Amino acid sequence: MRKKKARKQKTIAKKVMISSVAHAAILGTVIMLISIVLFMYNILRTKYNDTINLARTASEVLQTTTDVPTLVDAVLSQERENPNFEEQMEKNNPAETEGQLLNYRWYTEEDPPLTKRQDYQDVMNIILTFGRNNKDLNGTCLMVFDKRTHIASLLCDVEKFGGTEAVPVEEIMWRRFEDVELDHIEEERGSLLKNLFRYMQIDPRYVVFAWYEPFPYPDDEVVVFIEADAFYTHLWSNVISFLVIFFVLLLVVVLVMGILYRRKMQRMIVKPIQAVAEAAGNYAADRRKGQRGREYFSALELYTGDEFESLAETMAEMEKEIEVFEEDLTRVTKERERLSAELDVAAQIQREMLPQLFPLYPERHEFEVFASMDPAKEVGGDFYDIFMIDNDHLALVMADVSGKGIPAALFMVICKTLIKNCAMMGGSPAEIMEDVNTRLCEGNISAMFVTVWFGKVTLSTGEIVEANAGHENPVLLLQKDSEEESSYEELRRNHDLVLGALKKAHYNEDSFVMRPGDRLFIYTDGVPEATDANGKRYEMERLTEALNRNKDAKPEELLLRVREDVDRFVNDADQFDDLTMLSFKYLGPS
Repeated sequence: MRKKKARKQKTIAKKVMISSVAHAAILGTVIMLISIVLFMYNILRTKYNDTINLARTASEVLQTTTDVPTLVDAVLSQERENPNFEEQMEKNNPAETEGQLLNYRWYTEEDPPLTKRQDYQDVMNIILTFGRNNKDLNGTCLMVFDKRTHIASLLCDVEKFGGTEAVPVEEIMWRRFEDVELDHIEEERGSLLKNLFRYMQIDPRYVVFAWYEPFPYPDDEVVVFIEADAFYTHLWSNVISFLVIFFVLLLVVVLVMGILYRRKMQRMIVKPIQAVAEAAGNYAADRRKGQRGREYFSALELYTGDEFESLAETMAEMEKEIEVFEEDLTRVTKERERLSAELDVAAQIQREMLPQLFPLYPERHEFEVFASMDPAKEVGGDFYDIFMIDNDHLALVMADVSGKGIPAALFMVICKTLIKNCAMMGGSPAEIMEDVNTRLCEGNISAMFVTVWFGKVTLSTGEIVEANAGHENPVLLLQKDSEEESSYEELRRNHDLVLGALKKAHYNEDSFVMRPGDRLFIYTDGVPEATDANGKRYEMERLTEALNRNKDAKPEELLLRVREDVDRFVNDADQFDDLTMLSFKYLGPS
């Protein structure tokens, strides 16, 4: 068992307190941020609307009390009829301009004749009155954009220049413009944020709004605006004051809510959890000491009417069920230990039934043989057998019983006994197969069957007569007559029906001759069907390659090398089938 890392633990009460403070802080922060956004938006929208209303009011007054179109006609006449108009104007440094004009390069006309006109003075006086009567209004002017000449003019300008006194500007300014600038003006007219951020980039200390109110003029090539810009110099200080007061009040509210929330959580959650945890701790401690008989969860008196009461009742029922389960577990464990011991004995008996003491016939020099069987469970259904039928004939048997575990092991004992008894009574491999099949079919209610490869070796000649009842093909290493290198090859022959399936089944046999040095490898399907963790099979190709890499090895060493190759392939995957192999080398007559 992995050792639990020691670490400082927090009680549920402390966690609830921290959680209460954290939730209250988060809630307070969210409320404060939402309030700030709403407060700022409300103020900015109000000031923005004030600027719009000032510009619109000025436009309405000018429309009813002055003749602005006539003044605009005079402006257009001056710039359209004079071909040297732009050359006669003095170029001004754009850094000396104010406010919204910083984006443009203006030409200034000193002591312009237009300012002497009465309609010019009338417009100037009205705009000056607006500037003096509105403390937030920083500047107001009349702007004319001529699309024919692409010249813009700024006249009747009244500015406070960031101060408190409205001052008329006795100059007219001109500049060239592109049509896209009119599009930008329209965009700013439709967006509070664009209007705000444009001027805050110039000076972030102030909140500045500018509004271009269209003034009616009969010529579509001319656009006239009443431009008003307002500076709100104390807006940020007012916002900060509000935030300080709001933060203090919010902090008080959050603290009170946190305290109340913590008390409620203590009553509703912490105390019931502590009671259940204490009962569980006492239960575990007494169990480690081997003490039983006390009531732990049944003694809890939780009447909360919620999931904690249900939890206490469930734990009380579980406590009683554990008592019953432990008694059953003790009994079952003893039974499993008994069965395990019996299985160990059965596995030992099964191993002892198979030839194991190699060399089996040390006095015989005609052959070398070795075999092994590794069951997937304690006992398996695979088996092999090697025995002398008479002085000149050796029997080789490889078989695989259907199923796994104890049923397969019992059926395996019957098959092995029948095969050896029938073989010792004489007869060809096909006759032996038919005889064993008939006996297995008698009373085979469970419908079990077995695949068998049976080979009868004549030691004096090297001839092997074989019969195959649905088993895997053997693999042969035959010495070549030519200089061509010999290799293991699968001996493909027709298979007959498995034993135990059909009582009157007929079996065939065939033969081949081994010369001194030839080798035979027989096995069960657990070898080529060994599977790795990804479900990929070992297959016959890998088996043949492993055999050819070790074709000079002795039978015992060969089986060890094949098993190692299978183990490398499957890696950590579980063995799902028995692995049984037999290697036979013919040395020739003695």
